[in-house]
Amino acid sequence: MERQPFESMSLEELWRLHAVVNDILAARLVAKKEELERRLGLLKREDKPPNY
Repeated sequence: MERQPFESMSLEELWRLHAVVNDILAARLVAKKEELERRLGLLKREDKPPNY
């Protein structure tokens, strides 16, 4: 996508840019959530007392 000032972009171009940014941010959020859930799982395992 060619870089240009927002003021010179058409409504259609702005909406397409919005959709691209939204998709990128959504993917980053999903990846971050998965990483945090993985780390939380590790912490929960460490928190349990050993079974004797």
